[in-house]
Amino acid sequence: MTFKEYILHQLREMKRELSFSIDGVDTEDMFSFEPVGHWPVGWIAEHCTQVADKFLIAPFHGSQMLEYADQVQNWTTREPKPGDSYPTPAEISRRWEEVADKIIDTVGAMSDQDLQASPGPEPYVHSILRVINHTNSHLRSLWCILGERRVDHKWEDQKPFLA
Repeated sequence: MTFKEYILHQLREMKRELSFSIDGVDTEDMFSFEPVGHWPVGWIAEHCTQVADKFLIAPFHGSQMLEYADQVQNWTTREPKPGDSYPTPAEISRRWEEVADKIIDTVGAMSDQDLQASPGPEPYVHSILRVINHTNSHLRSLWCILGERRVDHKWEDQKPFLA
């Protein structure tokens, strides 16, 4: 496996894992603040989408692909709260897949040397690994929230590792 093939594999895994975790989650479970102390699954998915968009698409295209609600775009100054507006669960899933596909296509067209270039403040491959690790960290929380909310059908269907 080449360096680029490895990076593409990890990006496909990231896409698949987040897509699978939110696919089929109903509106109530997607936007609930229960269990207490956690932000909604829908916010987590939109946040991961926005971070990937900001760090892996905007450096090459001059702007993010999508627009995001204020509690997603500016969460450090405007935290999410009950009643916030979000896209539908199906739209959140579609948005994630659209951003992930654009990133995968962009990386697929690059050479190993391109991956080491710096379109932003660090080599692009560092940004890729940062976004993959960021998404994986949020996936751990997301699965715990879904488990705590008894979204049990998701546990039965977890897929084996291979993008």
